[in-house]
Amino acid sequence: MPDQTFDAVIIGGGSKALYVAMYLVRYAGMTVGVFEKRHELGGGLATEEIAAPGFRGNTHAVIQLPWYYAPLWRDFPEFWDYGAQLDQHLCSDGAIFRKDQTCLAIYSDKHDMSQERTAKEIARFSQRDAEKWLKLRKVWLGDAMQRTQMDLLFNPAEGRADPKVLERSVAVYPEFLEAGFNIDSLVLTGSNIRVAREFWESPELQYCAVRFNLSSAFDVNQPGLGFVMIGSSACLPDISFARGGTHQVAHAAHQILVAGGCKFFTHCEVDKVIVDNGAAKGIRLKDGSEIKARKLVVSTLSPQQLVFGLIGREHFDRDVARRVELLESRFACLMWYSFAIREAPNYEAAAFNPDINDCFWLGLAEDADPEHIARECLWSRLGKWPPPIEDYCPVVWCHSVVDSSFAPPGYHIASNEQIGPPATAYTERGWLEIKRKYAEDLISIWQKHAPNMNWDNIIGCDYNTPYDALRTMNRAPHGNMNVIDHDPFQFFENRPTPELANHRTPIKNLYATGAGWHMPTSGSSEAYNCYKIIAKDMNLGKPWEEPGKEDPDSLVEQVNLLLRRLQRASNRGD
Repeated sequence: MPDQTFDAVIIGGGSKALYVAMYLVRYAGMTVGVFEKRHELGGGLATEEIAAPGFRGNTHAVIQLPWYYAPLWRDFPEFWDYGAQLDQHLCSDGAIFRKDQTCLAIYSDKHDMSQERTAKEIARFSQRDAEKWLKLRKVWLGDAMQRTQMDLLFNPAEGRADPKVLERSVAVYPEFLEAGFNIDSLVLTGSNIRVAREFWESPELQYCAVRFNLSSAFDVNQPGLGFVMIGSSACLPDISFARGGTHQVAHAAHQILVAGGCKFFTHCEVDKVIVDNGAAKGIRLKDGSEIKARKLVVSTLSPQQLVFGLIGREHFDRDVARRVELLESRFACLMWYSFAIREAPNYEAAAFNPDINDCFWLGLAEDADPEHIARECLWSRLGKWPPPIEDYCPVVWCHSVVDSSFAPPGYHIASNEQIGPPATAYTERGWLEIKRKYAEDLISIWQKHAPNMNWDNIIGCDYNTPYDALRTMNRAPHGNMNVIDHDPFQFFENRPTPELANHRTPIKNLYATGAGWHMPTSGSSEAYNCYKIIAKDMNLGKPWEEPGKEDPDSLVEQVNLLLRRLQRASNRGD
């Protein structure tokens, strides 16, 4: 392509690239060029016709939470109307326990804002847990906790050290203590499964909370992650999906950027950042083209690609380069299948609670012992596949039950997620055998819970494994869904390393963000925090300082606005 010049050049066209570009265009007034190796923008915001023609499934990001796009809804009011819209099933989370054909359904914010309905279901297993559940939700939805959550999510590492942020965090502790959650040193250093057993009496609720942590790419056995059990329990009613598929969010961002004059270049692989006199001056593409950047360059690739590819280790302190070299990425690798089907799954546990047939993040368990999840994590750590069938802990969902855009009229698409081995554990031939065998094993389990989920009901299948994830290079070499693992030493201020956590690099005017930073989701926190650093360094527009838009209160209001939207839709029967 011909050489071009922009104020800002962004490497990669995934979700973080789009969100950073939105702020650089509108609030910094820059011309922006986005360069993406693949044929499509959006990265993990991916929805494709898979399994069979006319059946649409999300091939990466699925779960959405109410806070994901809070800054974007505030700073780009058209973002919602352009398609960045969330919705919820009747039950947002749950699990079926096959041996006794019981189930636990966690009702969504949309259908049970008070959580009284959920508490009644929990009480079928533990009255104590039901009472404690309502206390937790009261604290979680309170303004004090919501401010603390926004502080944690939407500040770069250096911003979270602000005394006001720390004061707000400490101030909410007595509320948790009164609700029966003592966040002491044991909780802070314990594992997910250890803390779940302390907080919750019933194995059924333990299972739901622990399984959701696994979906957040946490090894539930790993010490130092017990504190996340509070948030992962409290947010189970919040679990949402993007209407029409997660790629709709990418479409919404793209519309805003096109209107702002942003330029996009697909099939353009970046080879190097052009560094002159210690500063980033642009990029060089694989075809030799040079793109100049008048003001800055932003990389949204993996930390390893940034350090060892785009720049070169010679620009980094030896210890920092070694830390990047040692980043762990073998755990969060997924088996992610979708099935085009004639009938939606009809679960035998519906005799216990019929609403389980309309559950989003639904665990299929042999019994309610969360130790099955712990053992599955151990098998994955060993790179062994498959684990014993009784330790299979898949989650399944069927969006077409509530959103007809996912499948042709009268048909459905059902999907699943389960932790798997890293891509490097097997050869290509080995993966071909695993792909086939896993589909057979999964359906053998699924039909024990829902007899109609058999091969006669299946029209087509999309086989998506860690080996397939290597199609996007930032997930190499292991096919990690989060680029790097979600370990306690690779989390928040340590992600990817303390030296890079604030999005700055040793190269002047070169910034970095992406799923390898902060807290990996398809949401906007990593990009928003990166722009905060850029705006601070370059004295650019700061929407969070505008009257009525100050953080964290305005972000809390955006979350509350989404919950009200969901409630209105529920009241209309939409």
